[in-house]
Amino acid sequence: MFRTVLFLAVTLACLAEGAAMNAASTSELLEKGIYTEETVGDLDKAITIYEKVVAEAKASHALAARAQFRLGQCLLKKGKKTEAAAAFQKVIDDFSDQKELVAKARKFIPEGIQLQPVPWVDGETMQLNMRLVGGMEIGTIVYTAASAKLDDRKIWKVGSRTMVTLSAANGTSCVAADWDTFRPIQSSYKMTPVMGSFTVKYLPTQLVVTADGPMGKSTKTIEQSQIVYDNEQAMDVMRRLPLAAGYKTTLPILGIGGSIINLPIEVQGKESVKVPAGEFECFKIHLGLVNQTFWYSTDPHRYLVKFDATAVVAELTAIGQDKPGELRRFEDQKLGLSLASPNEWFFFAPSAAGKGEARIFLLDPQAIATCVLSVVKLSDLKPEEQKSLRAWADATTVERSKAEENYKVRGDSWHEEKIAGVAALSYVADYGRGKEKMVDYRTFLRGQSMALKFAVTIPQEQFEGFRKTFDTIVESLKVK
Repeated sequence: MFRTVLFLAVTLACLAEGAAMNAASTSELLEKGIYTEETVGDLDKAITIYEKVVAEAKASHALAARAQFRLGQCLLKKGKKTEAAAAFQKVIDDFSDQKELVAKARKFIPEGIQLQPVPWVDGETMQLNMRLVGGMEIGTIVYTAASAKLDDRKIWKVGSRTMVTLSAANGTSCVAADWDTFRPIQSSYKMTPVMGSFTVKYLPTQLVVTADGPMGKSTKTIEQSQIVYDNEQAMDVMRRLPLAAGYKTTLPILGIGGSIINLPIEVQGKESVKVPAGEFECFKIHLGLVNQTFWYSTDPHRYLVKFDATAVVAELTAIGQDKPGELRRFEDQKLGLSLASPNEWFFFAPSAAGKGEARIFLLDPQAIATCVLSVVKLSDLKPEEQKSLRAWADATTVERSKAEENYKVRGDSWHEEKIAGVAALSYVADYGRGKEKMVDYRTFLRGQSMALKFAVTIPQEQFEGFRKTFDTIVESLKVK
């Protein structure tokens, strides 16, 4: 027993001496960092030293706090405001007993919710397919994030492209947000034909909301001096929160239509979630006011893996990165075909199509058209449609004439060519949709065993400018 006590006493003494030596060496390392920062002016090297002090200064909480604070100062000098704010926040969170440093750190923290550094790569895309709770697939939504400039000001452009096949609704949104603070500058949202469009200008003390929908055009001004995020960037804001089990906050959101909502957010824990894009460990986030649940990956990317909006569930199907000048490629091995488009276009192939028919939706960036490629077996066409391309096209015009008002094919629009090595025939027709003049553009192809039909419906005034790009996509078709 005595020997045991003596051994423990000697051991503790050695540990104490080692800790004192470590504190001394860490103190010297901190002074070296200060010298490197203030005298030498090498901020990158100083940051490395401060990070080392924070990691090694377990014996001295005060030294680690000083190093963390100076790390924030270095990042601020380098113009990295977001990373600096995160570093100062860490002083507040991890070194609350160092009251003097905490008070100084608070002065460098901007008002409002503190966001973490951007987790996405420039040009990131995330595509989630949507289904009803019963399992029926109803559409897709693609989230995008890319750097841009607005009046020579560096910004983030975040937004989405939505297609709801169940209601033939086409939607797009875009938010221009400040590069450093992520505060919205201006935004646009469109969902046709059901809701119309909305634009918002975020001024220092006002929000100017303009709506153009079924009830006409209107503008309203909302007095607001505090930070408010746009509904269409809320998904991105949540990715940048300091997510952890038990984390709670309230997110001020300008909802679609111009109402400000203080949205309560709570991280309910972690869950493993399996989706078409893979299996992810996720933070489960509940939005109490709207009773919705989101799952974000716990890895540094913070991907939106899944959301449950009560009636609709969406799951991550693909993650990508757009690069200027590159084409987006779509391939369906089962059908044996592929397409290429400008990278701002997207594709959606529902897993459940009509009897004997496969459909591929082509999503244009401005959501001005509905574009679909339908593929069927030749043997599934009606007998009269199997005779020739012209017979198939004529049968289609008869069906369309019954469905659309004043449907009339332009006599000089019939065009024969070869696409993907097979015969193709196209036509352009005009028709009415209420007060709006529309165009129906069809291209028919038939191979040895398959029949393919491209269909575009678009407002008449936008067709000619749209057609050239769309024809390029059709011409990229390859069939095995």
